[in-house]
Amino acid sequence: MRHLLLICLCGLPALALADPPRHAQPIGPEAALACAAQRYRGEALALRDRDHGLVQELRWRTPAGNVLRIHLTGPGCRFLEVEGVGQAEARILPGERP
Repeated sequence: MRHLLLICLCGLPALALADPPRHAQPIGPEAALACAAQRYRGEALALRDRDHGLVQELRWRTPAGNVLRIHLTGPGCRFLEVEGVGQAEARILPGERP
């Protein structure tokens, strides 16, 4: 029982990160895809609208074949959460060409 409680409590901060911030603005699917492509190498596998357009959830395949789950909101490219193996390897650093 203690282990189950620990697992549940550890998951709470990650759940809170996916919620849109108070001043979030809707972001369209095209904008979300462009934001992800500017930050990560790879391609979109799926895109899902969440919270009535305030958040776009992407499944993104990296060149190494890993799948990232990315949550974005507006204004601009606000990354709320990125989960998955291979984030650092797929990341396009400032000044690098995509």
